[in-house]
Amino acid sequence: MRSLPLLPAICKWIGLVLLLPSIYLATHDLNMFATRSTGRNFTNNNLSDEIGLTGVFIGLLFLAFSRLKNEDEYTNHLRLTSLQWAVIINYTLLIVFTWILYGTAFLAVPLYNMLTVLLIFIVRFYGLVIIKSFKRN
Repeated sequence: MRSLPLLPAICKWIGLVLLLPSIYLATHDLNMFATRSTGRNFTNNNLSDEIGLTGVFIGLLFLAFSRLKNEDEYTNHLRLTSLQWAVIINYTLLIVFTWILYGTAFLAVPLYNMLTVLLIFIVRFYGLVIIKSFKRN
């Protein structure tokens, strides 16, 4: 079986270090990155949420697609099945929320929908890897 092109194993830790402050930055309104522009209507555009959300995406991608220390065909199989589960659960949630939420409440769904594929993949994949390591010992 062909091996998947993955990031080096150190990227998992880089992603974790990047993810934690980015979550804080994306969820809190900080004025440290406020910019002023006179040519447009952007008089006080706080860029902290954009920078934080970009850090969250990059951190999750680093966590999801970094190589484990011991990669084999079984971990490739776990990656594939975890990704399939993540896509199925993500679109199931999207369909359910399409029918449950209306109006402005639905506007939050695409934001969370961007993150759920990676989050579900990471939780399922690393959960299965931990279960596999406990079964070995």
